[in-house]
Amino acid sequence: MVLSIIKHLKKKKSIKLSKQQQQLFIQLLADLLKNGFTIQESLLFMKKSRSIARPTIDYLIGFMEQGDSLHGGLAQLGFKTTIMTQIEFAQTHGDLAGTLEKIKQHMKVLDKQQQNFYKVISYPILLLLFLTVVLISIRQALLPQLMTNGTIQADNIGVQFIQQSPYYILTSIFSLSLFVFLIRWYLRKRTFLQRAAFMAKLPLLGKLYKEYNSAFFALEWGKLFSQGLEIKMIIQVMKTTDHQSLMSELAETLEEQSMLGQTFYEQLPKFFIFSPELSLIIQQGQVKGNLGKELILYSELCWQRFFKRMERIIQWIQPVIFLVVALLVVSIYAAMLLPIYGGMEEFL
Repeated sequence: MVLSIIKHLKKKKSIKLSKQQQQLFIQLLADLLKNGFTIQESLLFMKKSRSIARPTIDYLIGFMEQGDSLHGGLAQLGFKTTIMTQIEFAQTHGDLAGTLEKIKQHMKVLDKQQQNFYKVISYPILLLLFLTVVLISIRQALLPQLMTNGTIQADNIGVQFIQQSPYYILTSIFSLSLFVFLIRWYLRKRTFLQRAAFMAKLPLLGKLYKEYNSAFFALEWGKLFSQGLEIKMIIQVMKTTDHQSLMSELAETLEEQSMLGQTFYEQLPKFFIFSPELSLIIQQGQVKGNLGKELILYSELCWQRFFKRMERIIQWIQPVIFLVVALLVVSIYAAMLLPIYGGMEEFL
């Protein structure tokens, strides 16, 4: 029994794909579907070409042979819920290849921005660590010698700052960790809609989150409208997603409010998780009868604004951290040198 469990865990672990492998899988599947392959034929081609690990492809093939869908199998491969939801919607409106192409592009852009973020933040963090080591070294080695020689006095503000610095650092780390833990605990107790509303109200990140939601939902709704589906049918499609998510909760709320006589575009501003223009686009699109195309175009604009905001935030992070580092450097010099100068003046 124990051996079977261990084998199952090893097998489950072996089919997981890294971010780079996920991008490769999405890219290969999109290209193969565009060239006329079916999903099953695409998986067999990946298996024969060994472009994706054999256990992963075997798992997906076996999963789909049992009558399950592709997006359900991707959950075990480490794909995010948003990607699985997009693929599930694509299997409804029929544009799976186009959806995979969009997913591939977004994954590449996000990966590039993530790498840029790490590059921007790595050097300032190293500086902060170096300054922390210097501060502790001064406290443990240099400061006792100066106090023994009588160069500086123990009651000096700068000396007290250096002596208490480890406690300040530990208190800051503990407070930040506790804050993150409390936020995560708070969100875990809330529904998906409540979590989304909380994220949308955050300073700076709130607008970014609204742009992401607007781009994501506008694209999926636009494709479904382009296939001739009505709002009631779209809500039903959203409700029947295989996993509990923001989309399924949103669909339930939309359906409840629709029964009370509220139109689709009138409900959206009440959620506070979308950009204000989305409801106007839907209202105008319904009047003109070209809602699907307008939502798809609006989605492209939202994605452009989303990635531009991301780049702007990343560009601001490094100067802010360098400013903090500069203030720490000045504080250390002031705490160290001012008591020494004060002691020299008393000596003279």
